[in-house]
Amino acid sequence: MNLILLWAIITILWLCCISMTQKGRAVTRILWRSTKLKLTILAWILGIASIAVAYATHPAEEKPVPIDELREYQKYTTSAIQKLCDQGKLIIDMNCDLDSAAPELAYIIPTFLNNYNLIVTRPTTPILESIKDTLRIKMIGYKKFKNRGIRLIKALQSDLGIRYESVIVSDGTDHTLIITYTGKPWDNEHLCNLPVLEACLRERTDPAILMSLIHHTSGFQMNYQGKNNTSGLLALDTGKGLEQIDIGARRLKKVLATSPTLADAVAQFYPDAEHRNRFENWRKDPQKHYWVGQVLTDIQYYRSNGITLKPRKRVE
Repeated sequence: MNLILLWAIITILWLCCISMTQKGRAVTRILWRSTKLKLTILAWILGIASIAVAYATHPAEEKPVPIDELREYQKYTTSAIQKLCDQGKLIIDMNCDLDSAAPELAYIIPTFLNNYNLIVTRPTTPILESIKDTLRIKMIGYKKFKNRGIRLIKALQSDLGIRYESVIVSDGTDHTLIITYTGKPWDNEHLCNLPVLEACLRERTDPAILMSLIHHTSGFQMNYQGKNNTSGLLALDTGKGLEQIDIGARRLKKVLATSPTLADAVAQFYPDAEHRNRFENWRKDPQKHYWVGQVLTDIQYYRSNGITLKPRKRVE
């Protein structure tokens, strides 16, 4: 529209300049006597007017509403804890505020439960007392817990690293595990870990591959805008927020089952024209070949950092 108006202004200025000269006025008088010229000018004016009306009455495209990423992860955190309670793996104390649960603490609850069930014979159901500033989980019904408590602390320190401080406070047969996170707040990459692990566990596929795909597609940004009306963590044309992780896990399982190699599976992950090539052809595209190589490299990185579904062996 702006381009049309610009050309219209230029044309009017050009005609004004011509009409200022004697020869130009004479030519204008001769041309103006032509009926065809008058009809042409009239059609030109009507055409511009119709285009202007069409633009004015055309509804403006609605811009997508940005996703509040922190809220999305908070909702996931609350639902993940509630799911553990529904499965009977955890009891939530009535005074525990799940809506303010810190993801840095909530995401490690499965790690605690795994170690607790491996180390303690006939474990009772732990009780979640607090998860805002510190993670407090009470284990009840044990007269002697010192040795098991020491093994549990060592296992958690090995799995969680130095940014987590753990201690067990005992009171009779009740023993409370207190975990404090001392590191920096997690970024989106860390916050994606548990949703990816959960989705890949359901689909029985490799979470390290999905993490690497998200990293090299959107950089873990839910509001990422891709090409051809794609958007989100995995630049898909469907699903919003964390929904794309579930969609991506199903798609990853499918391409892994139908591709001869891991590299081919990564290359075939996207169904759009930009990424979908035959197995023998995608390697001829330097840009695509480089992208696949970067994804494969970071798959090993995520595996070495614990993004895996392999269970730990029971501690005797």
